[in-house]
Amino acid sequence: MKRSTAFFICFIAIVGVFMASCNNDSEENRAVVTVASINGNAPFFSDVLDQGDTLFFPGTSNAFTQDDFVQEDFVEVIFHNRPYNVFTTTGPGLPLSDFLITRYRVEWRATGAAPAVPPVYDGATSIMVPSNELGIGYIVLVPFEVKNSPLMTPLNYSSVEYLMIADITFWGHEVGAQGREWSFGASLSVNFADPLIVSE
Repeated sequence: MKRSTAFFICFIAIVGVFMASCNNDSEENRAVVTVASINGNAPFFSDVLDQGDTLFFPGTSNAFTQDDFVQEDFVEVIFHNRPYNVFTTTGPGLPLSDFLITRYRVEWRATGAAPAVPPVYDGATSIMVPSNELGIGYIVLVPFEVKNSPLMTPLNYSSVEYLMIADITFWGHEVGAQGREWSFGASLSVNFADPLIVSE
């Protein structure tokens, strides 16, 4: 009886370890998708306020702010889809080879004098990355509500800058395996500022 009980406990422990290791990492799929570049591998400069056709300092004789507006920032992301196993037959259009990115999340880290960080932003997308190829897509990096928040108000018509890091996580699945979603990510340096240009 004791031997049977011990065997049963060991069996449950082994099953538990196996199940715990069965997460949806890319190494367990036919396709391995990574971020090849964001914004051409360059820092992103985000203008918190677009000053339209007339770029004047408020408080001067030529100040004009009626055409100022807030614009969301989009950023280009290039993805790479490669087969995990070189012996696996893959190719664009083959089952479980192409990868579909369906959603993403942007989280912020301050690296400078920013008093706080913007809230987490979750976005939906539909970017196809063919097997053994690059896929290009655009995502909303800085939505309107972030630029229009009290956090960014000190940047309007000033020389203040906020330096931050955007940590972006993408989720998706191999085409034909919708129930098996996994994630990967990348980071991007973002400089929030309001360019001060005086024009006559």
